[in-house]
Amino acid sequence: MNTFEIKIVAVITMIVDHLGLFFFPNHILFRVIGRLSFPLFAWLLANGAHHTKNIKLYLIRIFIFASVSQFPFILANRQIDPSFWYLNVLFTLFLGLLAVSIIKATTHKFFWFLATFVCVIAANLLRTDYGAAGVLSIISFFLFYEKTKYIIISQVLILLILPLTTFSLEVYLRISLASYYMDSIIEPFGLFSLFFIVMYNGQEGPKAKYLFYYFYPLQYGLIFFLNLLS
Repeated sequence: MNTFEIKIVAVITMIVDHLGLFFFPNHILFRVIGRLSFPLFAWLLANGAHHTKNIKLYLIRIFIFASVSQFPFILANRQIDPSFWYLNVLFTLFLGLLAVSIIKATTHKFFWFLATFVCVIAANLLRTDYGAAGVLSIISFFLFYEKTKYIIISQVLILLILPLTTFSLEVYLRISLASYYMDSIIEPFGLFSLFFIVMYNGQEGPKAKYLFYYFYPLQYGLIFFLNLLS
């Protein structure tokens, strides 16, 4: 599979996820399928970071689209929960790429750890979608690029072991830890995204740089208006 085909799978699974969230909340299968979306976008970002000639421009582009997307993101989600307040997933991608940009700029492992720590904490404090797990996923895809075994091990830790550990601790301690790490028991289904990632053939495919960037805010605007009409 080339990057264009992986991007299409990521967009389709995102649409399925949002259909389940906003229109079919009682059908968990939509959300399960939707778990594939973020890891695919995280990998695409890491892949882009390896190939980009100007990572600063890449960061600026993501931040601009994140800012533009925030208003329709909040409008749509507040139709479900009037008190909803999170930053959209593009801010998570931004923080992940910010950490990656620092990692690319130095060979000192201390600064790698520091960049990861700061961006993970920022994701939690700012309440970005996917939070700490999202930032860690992006960084691991970048660090273990083309190292399939290590990608699998790291993603199992991020998407399976840590979420289930968080969930188990919540049940045992009867407290909420969701502000520190995602606790959804369906997150491990995101590991199925690795089947698409390992099929990557190193080719870009048709040019579609802005496909996700434009579609992401537009879908929330559409969801908002469809809910108003229903």
